[in-house]
Amino acid sequence: WIVIPNLLFSCLFMINTQINHLTEECCNSSDTNFLKHQVVTAQNFGIGSMWTFLLSGGLNYQIEHHLFPFVNHCHLPNLAIGIKKICAKHGVSYHEVDGYKAAFNRHLEHTIKLSEDPSSSTTTTKKKIV
Repeated sequence: WIVIPNLLFSCLFMINTQINHLTEECCNSSDTNFLKHQVVTAQNFGIGSMWTFLLSGGLNYQIEHHLFPFVNHCHLPNLAIGIKKICAKHGVSYHEVDGYKAAFNRHLEHTIKLSEDPSSSTTTTKKKIV
């Protein structure tokens, strides 16, 4: 009986962390300022969706989680409002998509791009996933 819950939790954790970080925008971003770096290398998804919040354990607020790792996830939605405003004010990219489907699409597009030969002279067209 313990195998199934652990397997489910492990899969959900892996999925939620990968789609939050392994996208074109996040992987190719960095900043020497620690706080800016935390923002530009993460992505939020499904903001405002209780279903997404529950399935991800609050990891859908990945930007806020990286900025405030010791804050309980129940407070991250409230922090996100202010963080978004601060990022807009200072011109810092704040990566956010609608939900799981959009997050998966960005992740898969990036993964497919990683499989392409960089020395290839042909440019590939953006493939639509799902």
